Formats: sequence, structure tokens, C-alpha cells
Amino acid sequence: MTTLKDIAKHANVSACTISRYLNSNIVVKKETEAKIQLAIKELGYVTNVVAKSLKHMETFNVAVIVPKINNLYYSEMTSGISQILGKHHYNLYIYEVDNLNLSEDEVLQLMRENMIAGIIFIGLFSDVSFKETIRNVVEWNIPVVYANRYMDYNGFPLLYPDLVKASKLGVEHLFLKDKRRIAFVHKNLPDHLLSYFLEGYSQASKDENKPMIMEIEEGMDLSKDCIPKLLQNNIDGVFVLNEMLAVNLTKALVQADIRILEDIAVLSLGNSLISEISTPELTSIDLQNRELGIRSAEIILSQIRKEAFEPITVLEPFIVERRSA
Repeated sequence: MTTLKDIAKHANVSACTISRYLNSNIVVKKETEAKIQLAIKELGYVTNVVAKSLKHMETFNVAVIVPKINNLYYSEMTSGISQILGKHHYNLYIYEVDNLNLSEDEVLQLMRENMIAGIIFIGLFSDVSFKETIRNVVEWNIPVVYANRYMDYNGFPLLYPDLVKASKLGVEHLFLKDKRRIAFVHKNLPDHLLSYFLEGYSQASKDENKPMIMEIEEGMDLSKDCIPKLLQNNIDGVFVLNEMLAVNLTKALVQADIRILEDIAVLSLGNSLISEISTPELTSIDLQNRELGIRSAEIILSQIRKEAFEPITVLEPFIVERRSA
């Protein structure tokens, strides 16, 4: 294994100079730097990152905890995180909660044992996992970011999309398409989160009509249990609060010979590749998933470096218009 002494001898400088140069403690002449870099390349020297981390009591490992990996929703966020961490030479470790088979406390202890410099927690709006046990991480002085969860500020950085504005934008768009009988279709959305979408409807609506609320339960047949109710209530615009559900509902409408847009417009909350390849392509509310990942990474790095950061970041949604609405 190549040592610092080997590099020093090869570059004809002192081992002390090599050590200080590699640790960014000195600035050397360009000629000397060229010799050092050539020696490193020719001898195949690789920095011992673990030893360096132990010596300086620091690590360049950032963990991201997600419920599932095989989900475009999360992959867009982790892609944004990876982009920023890579630029700053930090390592990204992704932990999928569903497959760890560990309790929350055990997951957090695992982070501690693996010398994680910071942790980014990502979940759906309705997911409140780690909300309480995250306090342990804060007490351990490990920087954390709580991302994509709409909640009250609790002493650690929060990032989430503006769900009220997302709803308002969606309803206004349906109204512009002359759709007046609106239904919110959702799956397992808690009442306190559903209230944000109802508030958005209230802000967009100029009359006292209320939207129809339809919850899709596990095992429900959209063709038999959902579409007849939409038709019975003369619904002409559907705002689906789950992208995959929007795709499945659109498919069921097409199979029932209902014209998308002309008869019933379909609007999806969430904008990924799924909406682009749906038939027809879905008009969507983009919640800026990738940007959420980018901002999360920037904030975790600011905490690690003890720099200033925003305690709460609310991302602005926007409409991506396609054929369904």
C-alpha cells in the first residue's frame, strides 16, 4: 500500500508537506502541486477516508430515509439530494424503511453507529413516522431535515409543498375549463390533510357549492364503485390527490366510454413520468419533488457546516397542462 512517505520521496518533498497538502492546510507552488499530483497518480495512492474521518471526528456520509425506493415520487427527491451531495463530495446512503424490519429507534441507532453526518427524512404528506423519535437525533447533535411533511415547526428544518395553493391552482384550472361539479378523489388521506385541499377549493370557488369527496378504499373496483357515483352526481371535473390513482381512474373512465376532458376532466396531484405516459397524458399539479430534494440537501449541508439555514421552506406548486384537463 502506498504511503505518504512514498509520495514524498517520489515528488521530492517532505512527508509533512504531503500531509498538510492533502489536508488542505497549506498552499504550495504550482510546480510542487504538479509533482505531488503526478506522484499520487503514478503510485495509485488512495486517501483512507475512514481513518481521516476518525482522526478529525467527522464524516461525509448523509443518510436519506424513505418508505419505499421503487417509487418515482421518492426517486425524484433522492435524485435532487444526490445532485447536491455529489457536488460537495458527500456520500449518499439510502435506507428503505419497509425493508429494514427495524423499529424507529433501531433505525436511528443504526444511523449513529454508521457515523452519519446528517439525516434527511422523506415521506408522504400523511406520514408522521419519526416525528417523535427524531428528537433523539437532535439530542445526539446529528443534523436532520424533515422533508415533504406538512406539519407545525418543531425545532428542526422542515420542507414541504403548499397543499392549499396546490388545491387552489387545481380547482381554478378546472373552473377555467368550465368544469363546475368537482370531485376530490383520494386514498387514505387523513381528515386534517384533506382540510387543506378543501381550503384551497374554498379560496378558488366564488359560490357556496362544496366538492364531492370520494375515498377509494383498498380493493375497491373503480369501474363498479367509483365511476357510477361520479355520473350520478353529474361530476365533470375530478381532482385526484394521488398520481397513480389518477392514472387508474383515467383508465377506468376510458374503458367506460367516458370522454376525458369533454365529459370528465381529470387532474392529478403530482407530476412525474407516470403522468406523461398515461393515456391520455395527465394534466398535473407539480409539487417540485426534485427541487425539494435539492433544498433538503442544501439545508443538511448548511447544518453540518454550522451555517445559517431556513427553518421552514414551503415549495410553490405549479400546473403542467396536458390532455386530460
